[in-house]
Amino acid sequence: MPEQNRIGEGRILVVGSVNVDLVLAVPRHPEPGETIAGTESRRSPGGKGANQACAAARLGGDVRFAGRTGTGPDADLALDLLRRAGADLAATTGLPEEETGLAVVTVDEAGENSIVIIAGANGSWTVQDVEELRAAVEESDLVVSQGEIPAAAVDRLARLCAETGTRFLLNLAPVIGVAESTLATAHPLVVNESEARLALTALTGAEAPDDDVDTVRQLREAGVRSVVMTRGASGAILTVDAEIDEITSPTVPAVDTTGAGDAFVGALALGLARGESAAVAGRRAARVGAFAVTRHGAQPSYPERQDALPK
Repeated sequence: MPEQNRIGEGRILVVGSVNVDLVLAVPRHPEPGETIAGTESRRSPGGKGANQACAAARLGGDVRFAGRTGTGPDADLALDLLRRAGADLAATTGLPEEETGLAVVTVDEAGENSIVIIAGANGSWTVQDVEELRAAVEESDLVVSQGEIPAAAVDRLARLCAETGTRFLLNLAPVIGVAESTLATAHPLVVNESEARLALTALTGAEAPDDDVDTVRQLREAGVRSVVMTRGASGAILTVDAEIDEITSPTVPAVDTTGAGDAFVGALALGLARGESAAVAGRRAARVGAFAVTRHGAQPSYPERQDALPK
């Protein structure tokens, strides 16, 4: 079924992970076997799905979030900023038998992070859970998912989008073993440099090139409909049809890069859902991502509609 033409309505469904982030500030990342003293710890909402939904909602998007948490204080914390941003959480479920997902994030003095994730309730998604979202998919202009829920659930979501003619944005982070048809359905597939190479190797069985533009081009040639490669401070590469467009990112003082890629994806999703071109939406998304790295945390760092974005 062709994608439905609902330009301007901008309804987004995000299906994905939701965590509590335990953030540890460190002078530098420890070497294997080394113990170092941190300088600060804090807990805040996180998870790639929730982050992307929050970023779009804080920018004024009409966002529905479908996630899985445990119950109790951690679930309340994990969903707090989504609620405040105005996201619709009717499709989010608290499971008494599961723990809310956890991410342990270390951030060094240069703002670079390393992350360990415990899936918790995020790992409980089933194909049937996704099937129950059919009506929500049909009502949406864009559906977004990531690699922090089981591959079978992502595959079913991609098929639902194909069946209902709803545009599907897949942020394959981390890279999981989704079906080739899921990658082909993604419009766009959003990946960073390393994720792009892993995805290309999975599709072709061949070693990916070192060059970013060549990697993006080969992903298109392998059957991916459109690709957005995020490159942090270096911006992004977009390809739609035969054209490749490189987007620069504003230069800003980095405080914490945690969740900046999710800010980019949320802003990109909002623009695409409203009918903007990938280039226009991508340029704003790069500015939103740059804004996020100037503040601490993931969701707490995201801009709201009234905030001025770096240029």
